[in-house]
Amino acid sequence: MTRYLLDTTALIDASKRREPATSRIRAMIAAGDEVCVTAIGIAEFYSGVAPGERSVRRDFLDSLRYLQIARDAARRAGEDRYDFARRGQTLSTPDALIAAVAREHQAIIVTDNVKDYPQGDIQLLPLSP
Repeated sequence: MTRYLLDTTALIDASKRREPATSRIRAMIAAGDEVCVTAIGIAEFYSGVAPGERSVRRDFLDSLRYLQIARDAARRAGEDRYDFARRGQTLSTPDALIAAVAREHQAIIVTDNVKDYPQGDIQLLPLSP
């Protein structure tokens, strides 16, 4: 079993039934893999959901495994942001936290924004070929 962590772009694409996200995520679930989400992804996702769509979107998100953000992951996200800033590259706090959670839970980040995760010690699965 493989553990996947959906970032916000993957969540949005899947919820709007965009391809290839929808097919790939359905295949992961059908294969018995763990498909996960974090508080960051949920918060970012809901910032674009109109009130009339919330119950349908909630059902989708509730079907995914929820990964907590541990203290060590939060610390590591901050350290990554500091280290990359010293090299002239800015990491957003949400992306740094998603990467740290993925690292902590040995999850593969599913994303269309590979460039947002330059850490090198995390696995990425791009949605687009």
